[in-house]
Amino acid sequence: SCETNPNVLITCSVAVLAWFGFQVLLERFLPGPWVEGAPIGMDKIRLKYRINGHLAYWVTFLIFVTGWPTIVDGRLQLTSFPHYTFIFEHFAELALVTIAFSFVLSIYLYASSFVLIDGKPKILAAGGDSGVGIYDFFMGRELNPRIGTFDWKEFCELRPGLMAWVLLNVSSAHQQYTELGYVSGSMILINLFHMIYVWDGIFQESAILTTMDITTDGFGFMLVFGDLVWVPFTYSLQARYLVRHD
Repeated sequence: SCETNPNVLITCSVAVLAWFGFQVLLERFLPGPWVEGAPIGMDKIRLKYRINGHLAYWVTFLIFVTGWPTIVDGRLQLTSFPHYTFIFEHFAELALVTIAFSFVLSIYLYASSFVLIDGKPKILAAGGDSGVGIYDFFMGRELNPRIGTFDWKEFCELRPGLMAWVLLNVSSAHQQYTELGYVSGSMILINLFHMIYVWDGIFQESAILTTMDITTDGFGFMLVFGDLVWVPFTYSLQARYLVRHD
């Protein structure tokens, strides 16, 4: 109902921020090698990237399958994730909140591209330094925006969006089981094939360091929206359709 929408949006906002923050923590604290990227900029420098997405993938889904902290009969226990129905029913609200988050992050990335580091300008993307604000905001002005060693673009390219795609698919399978009492063969296959696709991309994480997304394109609203919204909330529509139209 309309009366509950503000509370739902608040809950969805907390969920989206928690999901993103959780993936950041995994990237920061899970072990993994530092790998040099391709030469960039006029000086042909090589940035280093922490490659531990494969471990983050399995840790994430291990927690969702068996390690979710839940109060059962007054005691804290580790169980499977209990809120798949909420994810399925509030798909639109989660998408809306993620779109808003993408706008806010893009504004931050555009503004930070003007900040000097030790008196020097940042490395800018050739396609995002036109001088036309709205165009540069969309394309991405800075080539590799970072906070310390945390690289926004490389992180968003694979982790939060791709893994959210898998989670949204699983919520559809759970919903089908709730409504029909079974999970159909087509639902199992679409979950399996998409999960393998995501796993393969994250397993080969270091391969993206030579793609144009990393070496050429700036990180603006185009890529932020694509990584965080477009991928999970459109690619998971196949599984949503199968819930009631198998």
